[in-house]
Amino acid sequence: ERNAGVYQQTYINILKAREIVSTVAQNTQKAIEIHISSLVSVALASVFPDPYLFSLRFAQRRNKTEADLIFIKNGNEITDILENGGGGVADVASFALRIALWSLKKTRATFLLDESFKFLHNPNYQEKTSEMLKEISSRLGIQIIMISDQQALLKSADKVIEIININGISTIKNDS
Repeated sequence: ERNAGVYQQTYINILKAREIVSTVAQNTQKAIEIHISSLVSVALASVFPDPYLFSLRFAQRRNKTEADLIFIKNGNEITDILENGGGGVADVASFALRIALWSLKKTRATFLLDESFKFLHNPNYQEKTSEMLKEISSRLGIQIIMISDQQALLKSADKVIEIININGISTIKNDS
């Protein structure tokens, strides 16, 4: 009988601890949702004149937490941006998501980007993306090393190194 009381109190304590952990997890998820949603939405707004809003939403499915990436345009929610919005929007959102993830953990201060904005064809959007990259780099104190053949994307770069291919050999083009 004495052990039953101890077990009952242990069970009650475990339920209370579980409730505390659940509350902390929900509050953390809400803060992450707000942080990531606002950062991605700002990135999209800095490039596109009539931008999508972005919303990250955590949902419980199959006893697991999953994240839904939602793009909102004119009050309509879009879950497949490549199908409905174009590759340029997906490129900018993808970059902003990487920056948002980095800002949560801050694991490194250098980003290597290989044709990250390859679907962003409009030179005006490329130029605005270049300005966004410069602003993010300055504000967060990160270095961005990027490969691109889109000249407007390179406009705000501190340094551009042009590589040319001559007879199958890549060399650095001289700035004469």
